[in-house]
Amino acid sequence: MTKADLKQERTGKWVVRDSHSGRFIEVRGANSMSSSPLPLKKDVDLTKPIAAQALKQDSNNLQKPVKKD
Repeated sequence: MTKADLKQERTGKWVVRDSHSGRFIEVRGANSMSSSPLPLKKDVDLTKPIAAQALKQDSNNLQKPVKKD
């Protein structure tokens, strides 16, 4: 397996060279989150299903409804 030939063009687009045709192809979305911080909770394990972990954390923080008499 060869290393991908990745480069950034003058326009700011990231492109990678196709090993079969030799053409450069745009990698859409590459580096799109670089300007905004991505907050990650320390107790989230990225090797396990993230949605299940998020729902579990949210259900632990739910407040019981208050009954009005």
